[in-house]
Amino acid sequence: MHLQNFSFAAIVCALTVQAAPGTLPPLPAGVTELKFSEFFVNPVGPRGLELTGKLRGLEGRRVRILGYMAHRETQPPGVFLLTPFPVQVHDHDNGLAEDFPASVVQVSVPTLRAQPVPYAPGLMLLTGILRLGNQPEPDGRVSLVRLELDPPPAVAKQKIRPPGISAAKGASLLMK
Repeated sequence: MHLQNFSFAAIVCALTVQAAPGTLPPLPAGVTELKFSEFFVNPVGPRGLELTGKLRGLEGRRVRILGYMAHRETQPPGVFLLTPFPVQVHDHDNGLAEDFPASVVQVSVPTLRAQPVPYAPGLMLLTGILRLGNQPEPDGRVSLVRLELDPPPAVAKQKIRPPGISAAKGASLLMK
């Protein structure tokens, strides 16, 4: 159990951006930068929201995106929502009402398929395989854009945080 919690902590800590947005780490080889502003054609036309050519062209490819984990009361197992700005939703108040922005990404976490992903505040820089198309999700939502998060490097599966060191200190160790 401790190993699973640590695996997620390593993913979130390694991906939580501590620096200013202008100082992101270099883009890994074979990965394309994707921004939330590149999801839909602007201005919105008479047919409503339309996916950009860039977004459609990245289907099935590795992308990197910067965003915030949506804070939800009930988090479905193995997934979370990434948004362009901080969002907090109370499921019992909103039910099936869609209070998320149109440009939201359903992120699947390979190390937590059977358990809820704990909320992590702050910007997150995520890399994974982009999937597109309407897909019903177990929580009742229909996702349009999904990111299959890259599995953590082998070192993230090892216990490197001694007892008594907080996740924030662990993150600084991972960033060195």
